[in-house]
Amino acid sequence: MKNTEYTYRHEIKYRINGGTYHILRQRFAAVMQPDRHAKNGLYRVTSLYFDDAYRSAYRDKVNGALKRKKYRIRAYDLSPEVIHLEEKVKHDCVGFKKSTTLTREQYDRILAGDFSFLADDKYADTAGGDMFASHSAAFLSPAVIVDYIREPFTCREGNVRVTFDMKIAACINGFDMFADDNIYENVMPDNDIVLEIKYDSYIPSRILHLLTDISTVQESVSKYIICSDRLRERLY
Repeated sequence: MKNTEYTYRHEIKYRINGGTYHILRQRFAAVMQPDRHAKNGLYRVTSLYFDDAYRSAYRDKVNGALKRKKYRIRAYDLSPEVIHLEEKVKHDCVGFKKSTTLTREQYDRILAGDFSFLADDKYADTAGGDMFASHSAAFLSPAVIVDYIREPFTCREGNVRVTFDMKIAACINGFDMFADDNIYENVMPDNDIVLEIKYDSYIPSRILHLLTDISTVQESVSKYIICSDRLRERLY
């Protein structure tokens, strides 16, 4: 299923405990490849999410809107060398992602509320251009920083990607991902882990079979919502 440029992908999520993680990790590692970008199998993901004056991204997710989108700026291992501005678009159970690379200077401009450079024609029909339009319509601003450690596995057949996201935390004292004094709080009860499985049109049966005897259920876990709730608890 495609639009003119972007491939829609399916995404399913599970909240699992540490014991289940160790079992599934061994199974997936036996039939899938570690992500080539991961160092020693892991990397740190830090994302600054944005929402508009109406809290549309938050409310659409909580209310179960079939069509929704959200914007975030993401860095890996807290390196400012590669910064991605991303737009995630969901249509029911499938979605796609647009991504634009930012410089550190551009990141700082957005953080300061200056989105004007995204009006340039080179950002047309990109995450940057869409973000500028959304900001112009409803005033986007930083909502929460989400931070976690990710262990990824991939399979070329079906373009399947399996990730274990652990140590999920919300920044409770600021919105600059690269600030030295950020304070993070773990948001998952009992240090639970989020398992995500993304694929194009199908999952190979040998991968799907690995989940059959695991006592866990599919759950629409949103790190953005959980971390936003924690931040609001601290602020109010």
